[in-house]
Amino acid sequence: MMLVPHQWPSGQNPLLLKESMLKVSNETITFESPVPLRTMSSGVTGSGVGWHRSFVNRHVDKNYQCDNFKEEMILYLKDHGYDPNETVGMMTAVNLHDVSHQVFEEAGLSVLVVVTAGAGNAVDASLGERHRVLVSPGTINTWVFVNGKLTEEAFIQSIMTATEAKVKALHECQVVDSSTGTLATGTSTDSILIAATQEGPFLPFGGSITLLGRLVGKGVFLCTKEALHNHLQRNGLR
Repeated sequence: MMLVPHQWPSGQNPLLLKESMLKVSNETITFESPVPLRTMSSGVTGSGVGWHRSFVNRHVDKNYQCDNFKEEMILYLKDHGYDPNETVGMMTAVNLHDVSHQVFEEAGLSVLVVVTAGAGNAVDASLGERHRVLVSPGTINTWVFVNGKLTEEAFIQSIMTATEAKVKALHECQVVDSSTGTLATGTSTDSILIAATQEGPFLPFGGSITLLGRLVGKGVFLCTKEALHNHLQRNGLR
């Protein structure tokens, strides 16, 4: 079934996406929205642009290998009561309790950022040719939920801003690509989600100095740093 945008009653405040909707367990981090959200993501399920209600970041073993990981993820979601057509699903091998999440607000706009991060397969994207092709569970998974109405440009620019902020966090944490000895820009299998209510403040752009971009940049930077710190500390690396 194709989800369609929810029609809010005239004048109703749609600022509904809150941290209380986020649930963390050993197996999953989930976020359930009472209405479909407009999304742009690189998830295992729910990739591309669409409307989705459920969001799942699933823990898998660091040695997870599956020839058809998309189909395996779809079966996992069905087995756990999720409709794959309504769900953005991601995987990660990091401990989910190292997650960092926070709401950032300014001038009537609020953004919820959720990050799980590790550095086990850190890569300098400018030197990617020095690495072998590897398909493994995403290590830095970034979710950004926006209580506002985004244009297509704003969705794309928000992904750009979030990526730039992630790189800055990795550099401040001195995460190094072990194959090149240079500072890493991410891991080889990172994933990202931007999700919006498509109601509330109109947000035409998401560049780094716009209202939306300021919140996305600050939020992703701080949450990525904290998630990395939690991961590195748990593994005795800091």
